[in-house]
Amino acid sequence: MKRKETTKNSTKKRVAFSFFKKHKALSVSLVIIAAAVASFLVVNYGRYVKDIIQVYYLRTKNFYFNSDKLTILGKTYQINPWDGTEPYTININMNSFANSLKGTEDNIVYDVRCVADTNSVCYFGTMGTTTQRRTIYSANHTDNFVVTVALKNGIDPDDIHDVNVQIIASSVSPYEEELKATFNLVIGDYGVGYKIEDEAGRLYMDALVSNATPNDTYKFVLEITDVSKYSIDMSNNILSAPGTVVVEDAQKNIKRIEFNVEPKSSMMVRYYKSNPEENKTYPNDNGLPPAINISYTKIT
Repeated sequence: MKRKETTKNSTKKRVAFSFFKKHKALSVSLVIIAAAVASFLVVNYGRYVKDIIQVYYLRTKNFYFNSDKLTILGKTYQINPWDGTEPYTININMNSFANSLKGTEDNIVYDVRCVADTNSVCYFGTMGTTTQRRTIYSANHTDNFVVTVALKNGIDPDDIHDVNVQIIASSVSPYEEELKATFNLVIGDYGVGYKIEDEAGRLYMDALVSNATPNDTYKFVLEITDVSKYSIDMSNNILSAPGTVVVEDAQKNIKRIEFNVEPKSSMMVRYYKSNPEENKTYPNDNGLPPAINISYTKIT
């Protein structure tokens, strides 16, 4: 019996060897593809682990470099619609808060830059200014800047579907950390809209509102449906913005906020979930109601 097993195994090895011998080109291709895939997975997983370790280390140093839109891994936002004929402004809020009571004790000096695709330009303040050095002062722990996006001269909005702009903020002092995001501006008709972005396993959800009209300001009202399940992130800059109305219930929980969104602007408000496994994306395909009721009215 032992001799038969040996012979059988040897036969299998000879067949396998014979196959690879007859198909050398295919064998080499398979090896190269396998190596490339393995390398890709190792490199990307390694970067992910490195980012997690770096964030943990910086938090032990009481260093908090945050944004309402930019993230460590780089989030992608879709702004829809944009007519493409007028410049579009993206408001970015930065902060150095750990929570509503604690923040980084030092001023944070950081560089911000924008990178546009081949059909568009982006800039800070004046055309051609694609980089800027800024500071988050420890006195108030907040800073904000505006990135303007426009089509290049000679580009017809009817000839393209969308443009992409990446915004990167890199802290210089007292520690180094990078946050980024990509903004996809879809060219279409003017409009006002909102949505809630979420995913199962995440502690928070983001309510995104946009006003792509050229001249009108809109008042948005965001109301939590159940304060026992959802709560607003107290580090949202919109809470301290001029003109924002905050409404609390009898237990002092923030139930509703009201704020204005200027023409050609967008805003994100973050909320926390008591059950991270929920997915409160809205609109959704399963007909579930939103966790945050959102409405808007034109005020000018």
